[in-house]
Amino acid sequence: MEGTRMTYWQNLPPEYRARLEELAFTMLACRDAFFETADKFHWEPCAGSPAADDARALPTPDPLISNPTGETGHRLLAEVVQSFLLSARGHLGGLAGLYVTGEVAFSPPVLIRSILENCAHAVWVLGQEGEPADDRLARCYLEEFISAQQARTNSKFMRGERHESYIRADKSYLALIDQIKGRFPGASVRKLKEGQLLGQELPGLTESVKLMYSLAEAAGGTVTQDEASGIYGFLSNMTHPTLYPARQRRRWHDDPKHGHRVAYLDVGLGPVEAEARVALSNFYNALTYVTSYFGWPTTIIESLETRIEATIPNFFR
Repeated sequence: MEGTRMTYWQNLPPEYRARLEELAFTMLACRDAFFETADKFHWEPCAGSPAADDARALPTPDPLISNPTGETGHRLLAEVVQSFLLSARGHLGGLAGLYVTGEVAFSPPVLIRSILENCAHAVWVLGQEGEPADDRLARCYLEEFISAQQARTNSKFMRGERHESYIRADKSYLALIDQIKGRFPGASVRKLKEGQLLGQELPGLTESVKLMYSLAEAAGGTVTQDEASGIYGFLSNMTHPTLYPARQRRRWHDDPKHGHRVAYLDVGLGPVEAEARVALSNFYNALTYVTSYFGWPTTIIESLETRIEATIPNFFR
């Protein structure tokens, strides 16, 4: 219509818009499942669960730490895992917002990548059943160390060493080092900076995603570690300036009216749904993993399964 700028969302076919909305509301169901889990169980282990065993082995407050800052012992483990899932559910909410506005050509992979990374780190921290509780705690402290280190470094670059934010971040960083050394005698700053503590090593971003998929594959998942690397690599290419992903979604046609070729974006529902599956499956798997570790009843997970399966039939097959 002359003089009126039609929005991208309005130009989408009705069936396309309806499908995007279905996927969006399923993502919101994942977000809601996280909140329901937190509200109902408060990150407390149930009797007989691996988390209950760890809580006995890692009491809170930790008696080996004389001057604790923040959570210690098993509550630290719960806090770290909760923080990663909290971030992942927030990105799921943002992804739903993109779907309901039809902005699915370029932005979703950025959020999906973040969902994968946060879920992967939550799963890495928990590890596998039968591991010593101290190994899980060491992985928590590696995550805490890199976080404190990044906060300190970025505050220095943004504000300078005299600014209150840097002084506060530096104090927290040094206090954490003291806490780690108190809890793990023999720990060194050099090894911590290399991502190592008590024989545990902080994985890189790609490696953490591969580890998560390897656990899923061992439980019957169909995605191999090589395929996981490809998925994560593509999402990374869509996140960072890379030419081929944009070009793959661009089509050209001759425009006789203006005498030149015109480019348009071609993003079918197939690729969009494939990306949605990645986000949904990894958040679902991570929440399931956490639920199993804490020994919580599976009613919330089962309800989420029903919702996902209704939106994407054969999702779990």
